[in-house]
Amino acid sequence: MSINAVCACGAAYNLKDEYAGTTLACAKCGAPVAVPQPPPPPPVRPQAGDPAFARDLFLLNQQHLAIREKYTVADEEGAPVLYVERPRYILLNVLAILGGLFAGGVNLIIFGVLYGLVQMSALDQVLLTLLALWQKLGSLFVVVVVSMALSKKRHVTVYRDESRGEVLLSILQEYKVQLLGSSFTVTDPQGVPVGRLVKKYLHNIFRKRWYCFAPGGELLFTAREDSVILSILRRFLGSFFGLLRTNFLICGPLGNVLGEFNRRMTLLDRYVLDMTQDPTRQIDRRLALAVGVMLDTGEKR
Repeated sequence: MSINAVCACGAAYNLKDEYAGTTLACAKCGAPVAVPQPPPPPPVRPQAGDPAFARDLFLLNQQHLAIREKYTVADEEGAPVLYVERPRYILLNVLAILGGLFAGGVNLIIFGVLYGLVQMSALDQVLLTLLALWQKLGSLFVVVVVSMALSKKRHVTVYRDESRGEVLLSILQEYKVQLLGSSFTVTDPQGVPVGRLVKKYLHNIFRKRWYCFAPGGELLFTAREDSVILSILRRFLGSFFGLLRTNFLICGPLGNVLGEFNRRMTLLDRYVLDMTQDPTRQIDRRLALAVGVMLDTGEKR
């Protein structure tokens, strides 16, 4: 860190912090120049919630070959500090898809019959075209909407350990039908909202983004893919055998980078949530971990 000092004659100096609080002679006019003390560092915001969240580095290790999506969260030394689960509800969701297909089939039959009746009555051709479109495209829409409506919400729960005896954080899916985006409410163990995570599908065409808002609606930070070029390549090539890994930058409201969420190059899924660029804890670590979990399970990486 350097300190700026200015002499009365206008000469400016950029000095090392070891000269703070001293008086030096101006090299230009010889007058004494008082070197100011550096400003005090900003205070570190105390971390709310359980002390397990009061850290800058989280290592997420996904457990494979499990019905539920499971993560062991460790500190920088590899010691487990948290345990995360998100259920899949495979059987219930299969039944929901079957229900959607049934509803879509009913829509296809009903509008097929209507199309035939309108065609026989020789009514407006525009009406026939609209009926034909809804019979096909509308049936697909009905399948999607009904399947979503019948599916079970997939909440995420953060426990103290694998015994699942103590809940430390919950990430609650707000709506079943999510056509234009998805949203989740993050709550503490008492059910009090901590923040809100939002993903807007139209914003993700070229670059994936997640937004985190305070309970009052204020934007706290944005998680976005680390590179526009890599994002576009991933749209066409996928992960390309794991070489095009999807990493994210966590940025404040002004765009300043405060953290990273990166996938390690390993055979198994290993993720690192690194918040060391936010030493004053502008971002609540509970929200940072919540968005880290959603960046994996919500993006199906």
